Amino acid sequence: MFRNLTITGALLAASAATAGTFAPTPYLAEAGVDVLTRGTTRQLVDRELFGTPWATVIVGHVDVYDRFPYLESHYFQVVSDPAWNRLVLGEADRDLTAFDGVGTAFGPLRQPRGLATDGHDRVFVADTGNNRVLVFRAVSEFDELRLEPICSIDGLSAPWDVACSDAGTPLDDRDDRLYVADTGRNEIVRFSMSGDSPTRTGSLGGLGSGNGRFAGPLALAVGRDGATGTDDVYVADAHNGRFVHLRDNGSELTWVGERRHELGAVGSLDTDRWGNLYAAAPGAGAVVKYAANLEPVARLADGITRPRAFHVPFVTLTDHRTGRTERVGEGRGVIVDEWADNSGLRLVGLGVEMLQPVAREGGTAAVEVTLTDNADVVIQVVDPASGAVVGRHQAGVLGAGRQVVALPADKAGAGWPAGRYRLELTAASTYADGGAAHLTLEADLGAGGQGRLPEQLALLGNAPNPFNPSTTIAFTIPSGESAEHLLNIYDPRGRLVRQLGRGVLAAGRHEAIWDGRDDAGATVGAGIYLYRLEYGDRKLSGKMVLVK
Repeated sequence: MFRNLTITGALLAASAATAGTFAPTPYLAEAGVDVLTRGTTRQLVDRELFGTPWATVIVGHVDVYDRFPYLESHYFQVVSDPAWNRLVLGEADRDLTAFDGVGTAFGPLRQPRGLATDGHDRVFVADTGNNRVLVFRAVSEFDELRLEPICSIDGLSAPWDVACSDAGTPLDDRDDRLYVADTGRNEIVRFSMSGDSPTRTGSLGGLGSGNGRFAGPLALAVGRDGATGTDDVYVADAHNGRFVHLRDNGSELTWVGERRHELGAVGSLDTDRWGNLYAAAPGAGAVVKYAANLEPVARLADGITRPRAFHVPFVTLTDHRTGRTERVGEGRGVIVDEWADNSGLRLVGLGVEMLQPVAREGGTAAVEVTLTDNADVVIQVVDPASGAVVGRHQAGVLGAGRQVVALPADKAGAGWPAGRYRLELTAASTYADGGAAHLTLEADLGAGGQGRLPEQLALLGNAPNPFNPSTTIAFTIPSGESAEHLLNIYDPRGRLVRQLGRGVLAAGRHEAIWDGRDDAGATVGAGIYLYRLEYGDRKLSGKMVLVK
């Protein structure tokens, strides 16, 4: 039932987003989700709104109609509050309502913590104190959100977090899966969520520190490819001080790897449409971002006190002109911070920055740089004396993490004399409102941009990207080494599509063309594909998009 809390206009407009690595541009009220802090709510009511805001999810809908065209959008928030044993429901600039489960078939909530939602408007609640996970249907009527009970998953022990994977397609629940951090048993439990009747299909864990063991699994996330969930599952294993990467092979959870960290207890994990991972660490006072391979790429700490959760929304977009419905990833996240006057629920943009740039001297025009997000990257070489652009290359969309952006030999035009040149990089965010980052360095280059042989293995991206029917993947083989290279194409689930190259190559720059066919010669469908270069014990990977 809904209890006696109605706060009109409590989600006030954000004059600017939280500053920091993830927020190169501000977000305003019209961005969808607004800022909610203790300070703003005190202006409206004479009592506290939360005891302890813990986690949040967004149930979002965008409808496009024939007239104008007319756009109608709703971004409903669900916030868990374990201190006061309730959920708080609401929408920007509208009423907030408390839900405590009293009077429902489930009975009262007790210390609700982790939340998850899917493309079917189901909301999953880790009802920790009641040793269960509750499943609700989120129903909106006249700008009000209510939760209708679906089922209770009992027999758990202090479940701390939940995560769901819309595998296959976000709008078809036949292969949907739910993962539960069953913290009291130190297990990750897997359920099938076909229909509204969950079926337990396996678990992994038990107390320990080795592979397949956990000690306080407190947070979960699934990988993503766009709005679709992948087979990747990430666990914050608190007492072992590590992130664990699992893979769901369809019948069981298998151990992929782990990465140690010094963030203390991680409150939550979430992923964006590229599969990048975000960890909210209250003890460290930061949200830390990792690439899908768990390489750390950015840290957001400005203005943050004790972030308990970070949520990347996905909304359902319905175009009533065409009848098409799809799930769309948002270019922002919501931080659940310590409940204080200057913190609370905050907005942050998922734009891109370029960090720790290093220009390579004397050889190919190249810059080594860390991208904080997937971005469309362009490099150009400028003669500082004349201001003329003497070489330009569009590297395409590169993944978050450490990248080498280089100018291919055939992009140097008529060449240039050896000397000092300006290297300019632009990284454009893949999100509509994510902006772009710019970087300028100087470097001594050889004639025509060429010089000594490359000293490092580098994956230079593919072009064009997106592509149809073919694309060229460029890479460099380092001098002074001799090893077999392997270049493969994979689908988003990690299945081999095409072996594009194998064998020992001479040092220097090389290219391989993929014509969009698999090893059997059949044309593959449109979508995102992965390419991976292996050389000795080193592995480099990138993403590309085949369009039809």
